[in-house]
Amino acid sequence: MPRLSRRQKLLRVLKRKLLKPIVYAIGLSFFLYLVIGNVVLQQRVVRQQSPRFLITRISDEFDETEFMHLLLTVQEILKVQDEPDELIAFANGPFPGKCPKLLAQQLRAMNWEPQAFLVRVKKIFKLYDVYDRILRLDETIAFLTEEVNEGRLPTEVITQLKVLKDEREAIIGKELSQQEFNFVRDYQGLILKIKR
Repeated sequence: MPRLSRRQKLLRVLKRKLLKPIVYAIGLSFFLYLVIGNVVLQQRVVRQQSPRFLITRISDEFDETEFMHLLLTVQEILKVQDEPDELIAFANGPFPGKCPKLLAQQLRAMNWEPQAFLVRVKKIFKLYDVYDRILRLDETIAFLTEEVNEGRLPTEVITQLKVLKDEREAIIGKELSQQEFNFVRDYQGLILKIKR
C-alpha cells in the first residue's frame, strides 16, 4: 500500500471531518426550508380563502343559533370600530343594500355574507318593534289595573283591560312566538345599539 503524503492525509481528514457534516447540514437545512416554506404558503392560501361555512342563505326565519351569531358579530364589530356608523347605516338601510368594503370584510371574517346578514338584522328589528308594542300594552294594563284598584277609575274599565290582555296574547301567538319574545327581551340592549 503506497504511503500518502501529508497533503493527501490532510485532504482525507478534511473530507471526513468537515465536508460530510457540512453537506449533511446543508441538506437538512434545505429540507427544513422546504417543509417550513410549504407550511407558510399553505397558511397564506387558507387565510386568503373565505370561510367554508359562510352564511349566504337569504332567509328571515327565526333560528336562535343564527340570531345569536348575528348579535355576537354585531358585538365584535362594535368592539373593533370606535364609530360604528357604517354598521348602523348598513343595518338601517334598504335591502339589498350596498355594504362598505371594510364592513363586508369584517362580516365575512365572522362567516356572514353581507346581504344574508342584512336580512336577519331587518328581521330582528321587526321582532323588536312587535316586542315594543307588547311592552307598551303591558305598561298600559299595569297602569289601568292600578288606577282601578285605587278607585280612581270606574270598574267598567276592567272589560277594556280584558280586551287589552287578549290583544297582547294574540300578538304573542300570531306575530311573535314566545321564543322570539324571550330572545328579544334578553338582548334588546344590543339590538338598540344599531337600530335607529
